[in-house]
Amino acid sequence: IERDLKRIVKYCKVVRVIAHTQIRKVGLRQKKAHVMEIQVNGGTVQEKVNFAKALFEKTVPVAGVFAQNELIDVIGVTKGKGYEGVTTRWGTKRLPRKTHRGLRKVGCIGAWHPSHVSWTV
Repeated sequence: IERDLKRIVKYCKVVRVIAHTQIRKVGLRQKKAHVMEIQVNGGTVQEKVNFAKALFEKTVPVAGVFAQNELIDVIGVTKGKGYEGVTTRWGTKRLPRKTHRGLRKVGCIGAWHPSHVSWTV
């Protein structure tokens, strides 16, 4: 580990740690912990590595990291839904049961006149 930490200090500019939640202490039905990557900011790279190494395999309380009314930046990735049709993707109404060639399609996207698609569709 020491060799890897020296390489991080020598070559890296950004230091991130991998942390997980203690999901059993939350009291939910979920059993799998949330794993997240957290960027360490402030100071030189050596100070960041020393800070991260001091917290290695230790419990970090929220109050030890964040102050009251402190602003933070959050990056998130949405859960992919795959290939979806218009009914699920845009929430259009399903067509009646007796329609030809499928129920989950768009029946109409606007009136005949005005002869353009309205922005509300």
